[in-house]
Amino acid sequence: MDGQHRHDAAYATMCSYLGLTARDVAEIGGFSDRFARDILAGRKSFPQDTKIALFQLFKDYRNIVKAMKLEARAGIGVFYIYRTNEQLRASPVGKVWQKVGKSKGGFVGPYRNAAWEVHEWALDPCNGPTTPVSLVFADTPNVN
Repeated sequence: MDGQHRHDAAYATMCSYLGLTARDVAEIGGFSDRFARDILAGRKSFPQDTKIALFQLFKDYRNIVKAMKLEARAGIGVFYIYRTNEQLRASPVGKVWQKVGKSKGGFVGPYRNAAWEVHEWALDPCNGPTTPVSLVFADTPNVN
């Protein structure tokens, strides 16, 4: 197995599924963007603390999806989509995301993926009565 942990490909796939960039992974792990690109490409192994943080982020993602589905059932029909991690983190929505590893938490990739999942779920009549969900870019908070 050329020094790789047997689950490293699963963690790289999880990062893709969540929509995390190499820069996001670097922030979570507290290492360089280059090292993050290497672990995502399978050239280096994921540090154990980063694996734990990614698994926690995945659990947080699933909880955000559940919460958004409840909002859709309750009649919330618009989810605001944030352009940057900083904009998400400064928003009320960003306050519910926990810190992840060495990062501040709140990443637009997982948030957008959760919103898309709920958008598609709300369109399926098999899921019962829901409000159709619109995804709209947020103008606020304005973060430079």
